[in-house]
Amino acid sequence: MPSPEISKRVLDAKLEACKYAFLKLSAVKTTRMKSYKQLRTLLTLKEIARRGADRDFLKDPENSVTRILCSVLKQVVSNADRSLKSLRGFHYETLDDQEKGHVTRMITSVQGMCSRKYELDDMTEPMEMEIYLGNGDDSVGFSDIVLEQPISWPLESQLTSEWVESLMGLLNQFTWKNSVSSEFPSTLPYSVAVSLVDCAAQILDKEANCVRISCCGGESSRVIVVGDLHGQLHDLLKIFDQSGRPSENQWFVFSGNYIGRGSWSLEVFLVLLAWKILMPERVYLLRGSSETRVSAEELGFLKETCDRYAEQGAVLYSKCIDCFKTLPLASVISDSVYTTHGGLFQSSSRVVHEDSTTNQSLLLGSLEELDKIERRREVGEDNDGDINLINHVLWSCPWMADGLSESNYKGLLWGADCTESFLKQSNLKMIIRSHEGPDARSDREDMENMLRGYSVDHEVESGKLCTIFSASNLSQGSRSYENEGSYAVLEPPSFSEPKFVSYTVENVPRPLHQNISVGSSTQQQIMWENRTEHGFASVGISNPPSWTVSLPSEPSQILQLQEPPQVFEGLPLPDNIEEPHKSNYDYLFRLIGALKQEVQIRDTREKELMDHLTKTKATLEVISQMSSSL
Repeated sequence: MPSPEISKRVLDAKLEACKYAFLKLSAVKTTRMKSYKQLRTLLTLKEIARRGADRDFLKDPENSVTRILCSVLKQVVSNADRSLKSLRGFHYETLDDQEKGHVTRMITSVQGMCSRKYELDDMTEPMEMEIYLGNGDDSVGFSDIVLEQPISWPLESQLTSEWVESLMGLLNQFTWKNSVSSEFPSTLPYSVAVSLVDCAAQILDKEANCVRISCCGGESSRVIVVGDLHGQLHDLLKIFDQSGRPSENQWFVFSGNYIGRGSWSLEVFLVLLAWKILMPERVYLLRGSSETRVSAEELGFLKETCDRYAEQGAVLYSKCIDCFKTLPLASVISDSVYTTHGGLFQSSSRVVHEDSTTNQSLLLGSLEELDKIERRREVGEDNDGDINLINHVLWSCPWMADGLSESNYKGLLWGADCTESFLKQSNLKMIIRSHEGPDARSDREDMENMLRGYSVDHEVESGKLCTIFSASNLSQGSRSYENEGSYAVLEPPSFSEPKFVSYTVENVPRPLHQNISVGSSTQQQIMWENRTEHGFASVGISNPPSWTVSLPSEPSQILQLQEPPQVFEGLPLPDNIEEPHKSNYDYLFRLIGALKQEVQIRDTREKELMDHLTKTKATLEVISQMSSSL
């Protein structure tokens, strides 16, 4: 065993090295890094260095250098156990051969670390650990190890970029774990989620209805405009990985529809709120048509929050609804670009266009009127001017015909002449909106199909009108679209010539839902598959769906309808039906089909019984006749 003096000098050197490493790592400007994995590795290194620098051997009562080193190594082994668990849960199908080799070597190294037995008499040298920091590419290193521990709310609500990065990393890790939603609080405690919503709502409530964004970062400044995300967390992470994080020279404007029929609506909303709290003057969150109580209920947002936090989920859901009301309705970027979710809106002061079909005057609104309304009201409370304007901002859509008219839903339809009037009177050069994806455009032959994630809808003398959509490979109801997501990059000097960046996220995790069993666990469920095509043609279904129905064997139990795993088409949906009615209409056909199948099965059983009774009756009649003849 080495002398205490040698061990003391070695430990002194290690402590000084840890302190020096921690200071250097703390000085690194993480906001300039574009690689998510490199950032996570940096945070891991900082934590290791911080722990090492806090080890003061002079406070040890026995001044036992060996015992202190052993304690440090035990912590390393403990962390290695958790790291090994994370690595074993890695999804290899997303990796190429070289990346799989990296992970295999990492697992072998960590397994060896976990299996070490440290004897005090055998410890002669401090353990050396080499950590790969990465080079900004997508190679796999120790940056992919995330310690599985719940995140805590920082003191005095002072978020840091490291805290937000940790939040994104933990939520991303949870989506890839084979976990049920009820385990979510072990990753993000309920108190932290509530604090995010409450703190962000206070910031959002102070902003104007139409926020003015002045980009003063010089030639290096730029603005990223993001469209509908629909609860697709991995699309949001993809955008951050490609474009970089919010920073002093980079602004983000999100145009609504954060929640939707994706799997991770709550996670998307909380991540965006965290960035808003961290950088309130660089991240702007606008309200979308999904961010209303009615839409949230139709999209299952209440169920999602309750799945995550059980009985506390209803309280969090209510806080999210209140937070939705504080979201601004629009923004103006560098006095050039108007961004909103839906589009233009009706005024109450000036006649601009006439609807020839109704002979009623429709009034095109202005930015000044938009600033004056009270936005912090629930849509649908009353049908007054403020509510109408909010509905128009959230639901309006462009079309090819000139004029301004009411649509068959809550918004308006406006033509290129209205786009020209609005740009000219507002002294702007461009409108960027979202609201419509490939599902909404699939039946509109006059508009682009949005499969690229963006479209240029109007080109007029004063500028352009563009639509962007940021949820790739959208799945709505029974249909899936192989569409790209997109975001717009605005750069000086005018910020009015956007560069559209398209992308796709191919491999995303699917959430596991808890299965609630009905009745005895040993009960055998009879599975029936509907393969018949009889009767479908009479209702106009050319491509009948296939589904599975679980029929209970006891009258007290409930019929269980399982969603069909495959995509089916051919339902006779009206051409003008819109979401969420389209999905509800689609689901109605599934229920009808399930009931039809149950009736078919019971009819078959009754027919078999009647055939049996008929044969029995005929046999009895023959026996009776034979008996009477004797």
